[in-house]
Amino acid sequence: MIKIACVGDNVVDINYIDGIIHPGGNCVNVAVYCAQMGHQAAYVGVLADDSNAKVVTDSLDDFGVEWKMCPVVHGETGRCSVRLVDGERILSDENDGGILKAEPLVLTDEILEYLKGFDLVHNSCYSYFDEQLYKIRELGVPLVYDFSTAWTPEKVEMIAKSADFILFSERDDRTDEENDQILKDAVDKYGCRLAILTKGTRGAFVYDGETLYAKEPYNVEAGAIDTTGCGDSWVAGFISSYVEIMKRMRAMKADSDDAFITPENEKDVHRHAIEMAMCMGNLKARYTCRIKGAYRWGVPV
Repeated sequence: MIKIACVGDNVVDINYIDGIIHPGGNCVNVAVYCAQMGHQAAYVGVLADDSNAKVVTDSLDDFGVEWKMCPVVHGETGRCSVRLVDGERILSDENDGGILKAEPLVLTDEILEYLKGFDLVHNSCYSYFDEQLYKIRELGVPLVYDFSTAWTPEKVEMIAKSADFILFSERDDRTDEENDQILKDAVDKYGCRLAILTKGTRGAFVYDGETLYAKEPYNVEAGAIDTTGCGDSWVAGFISSYVEIMKRMRAMKADSDDAFITPENEKDVHRHAIEMAMCMGNLKARYTCRIKGAYRWGVPV
């Protein structure tokens, strides 16, 4: 088990087709998915004081995700909507991210002290406090940052100064070569430890500076009920599994003598940890594809 704090965004996804409000947001989703996998998860982010925020926090309570450090301010929760227009499924942002974007989280000394107790901190580009990430770096707690498709080389160079692990989603407006290049540049050029690139049904890729790992998704031909949260669930499955395996190895090494394992043994564990973690990412994403909403939780509109 690891302890992971997901610091950043929360929204509600309002499905007007089914008449259901689903909780969501990259950081909320990753926290819930990690809790579902047996890890100790917490969410930290600005919460509004409206009824939609209660949809988010009630779901966190149901899955055992701690949210006691979340500041509550007057305003609206970010709302994303799904509507059927002329037979087409249309996704839209109803209020420009709500209070989270208008008043981003401030990493206070109290919050930073709290984060010291975790094995990993997760953050995303939708959290709107990139300029504060150096404070997490200074804690010595590994940071994972999810760009989704909002990456540029300039942004990656900036984030890599604070993040140990960087996640990318494939951009349709870039060539395959450009998408693949940012994966390698994040490690070779900008200095992060691991870079991950997801390409939907074309699979996922992980680069550690020496090896490019690739994994096709599981059972694509069987279809999906709802793809909401699939990328977030792959990330949660991968990063929590990788960090847990490496944490176990370090604990055994610290408790043994100098003849325990060699540097090559450690590299072997690292390689197999990546491969196994990619399998867990696939499993978690496949499960999410077969349910409604990000994590099968919602209330009527």
